[in-house]
Amino acid sequence: MNSYEYAPDGYSRENDALLPELAADLTRLLSAAQGEYASPTLNLGDEPLQIIAEILVDFAFDIHCCTGMWDAYERCNHELFGAPLPLTAPYATDCGPTGIHIHRVQHLLWVICSELLDEQVIAPNDHALTHMAHVAHEFLAGKIPQMPMDSGVKEFLAAPNTYGWDVKKKLGWLGMQSFLFRLFHWSYMARECGGQDTIENTDDFLCQECTRLSGLGVIDLLAYVLELKEDERRDLLRWRYRHLAPFKVLSSNKQVIRVQNVITNKQYLVRMNAQRKLFKTGQLAIGSLVPYRGEWYWSGSQRTYNHPTKAFIADLKHEWGRKMPHVVCRYDDEYEQKVRKVMDEVHAGALAFYGTDLEVYPDGLSMAVDWEKEARNINESKPEALLKEVIQKHGLRKGLPNISLPKDLLESSEGIGVFLNPDEGKEIMEGFDFLVSGLRRNGRNLTDDEQEAIRGFIRSDSISPAFVKRVVAEYGDESLKAAFKLTACDLDCWLEYLLRSYKGAHYRKRCPAISLA
Repeated sequence: MNSYEYAPDGYSRENDALLPELAADLTRLLSAAQGEYASPTLNLGDEPLQIIAEILVDFAFDIHCCTGMWDAYERCNHELFGAPLPLTAPYATDCGPTGIHIHRVQHLLWVICSELLDEQVIAPNDHALTHMAHVAHEFLAGKIPQMPMDSGVKEFLAAPNTYGWDVKKKLGWLGMQSFLFRLFHWSYMARECGGQDTIENTDDFLCQECTRLSGLGVIDLLAYVLELKEDERRDLLRWRYRHLAPFKVLSSNKQVIRVQNVITNKQYLVRMNAQRKLFKTGQLAIGSLVPYRGEWYWSGSQRTYNHPTKAFIADLKHEWGRKMPHVVCRYDDEYEQKVRKVMDEVHAGALAFYGTDLEVYPDGLSMAVDWEKEARNINESKPEALLKEVIQKHGLRKGLPNISLPKDLLESSEGIGVFLNPDEGKEIMEGFDFLVSGLRRNGRNLTDDEQEAIRGFIRSDSISPAFVKRVVAEYGDESLKAAFKLTACDLDCWLEYLLRSYKGAHYRKRCPAISLA
């Protein structure tokens, strides 16, 4: 039994028993500090303060023991933004802070509080935040350096990475228990599955989710933390693009199985770490595979079918192409090229029709009418034989598309912005009138509706950085900076930091969600 709940299994140390007591002391200090400095922004209860204190204690212990997690975070920041602590510290060179530094404490506290308070916007130099950071820094800098540097976490992370499951174990701990990610894991689970820690959702978080830590995911930082060879690091980073597919089991024993992706017919040698044979030859297994050292490993859970018929497999292939083309693109290069070609043609056609990549409509109905005109124009430009084929295949009446839009979008009357993204297709933002009027104020006297529109524009993960930059080029960015309370920030990277923090997934390889089925 571990003496500290966040220690890796089997790696608890004597120091770990002291951490809960330190966190309890710091919780009391932070609570008192909050009482000393009344703030409309930072109004935290006992439970959030305890979470903050535990994270800060683990953070300080990571710095003290040179475990490498915080160092990896700063290294990533420096590569992305030219600053190890973007927006909260004046460092823009290789010479960043060292030790349990006040700027490090304040940056972490800013990120944690922003996540805990969700929609609340906190300035990185907020007076109450700064006060809490000084209280926490004084406590941590006075207590942690006096402790021994023996660290079970450091030993755990330095253990050999011979097999994929060695790395997966570290990935799981870093994502669910480390001070860097556990808060984001809790938030993700609450948001996606009501707090139920399902295997599928956990695997999605560990492999795909981008967090408010500069838009970084667990895999991104683990690749810096672990001592890996370059090819091993490349394999680990490819875990962000799991090969999710139906696989036919060709051969099987307790150590390895050979499977065939029924979408592409590609074969995979899958390394197993089981006490008994888990798969039978001839079975169909639906799951995700990730590479490591020339072999493949299961990621997450698998569903198996003992006697799959040819018709069942054919239906699966059709559904995969129709519902998950972006997933198929991860492992089918030919399919991806076809999808991207179609996407290029669609974008070129739309650009030619509208004459601009940013169209603004007064309401949803006018947008729908315009889309119908565009579709009619495309259909009329097709050869008659091809048009008849399209009409018959899709059951269209008079060759017109069955344009179906949500009722609330059709009834929207506060302006709609549509951006023609060459990589994503049409992106839509409702309430565009408030966004534009807010941006035109150049950061002064923003109304509540305008601030809400600006913040929603940045926070929405369905709106790409390209859309944001296109609007900023048209209307300016001063109001955007003001809406996020960054007017005191003089680093040029502030917009890129915001975009990555809220839209990190857009900075990874993305495949168009266009079905060719």
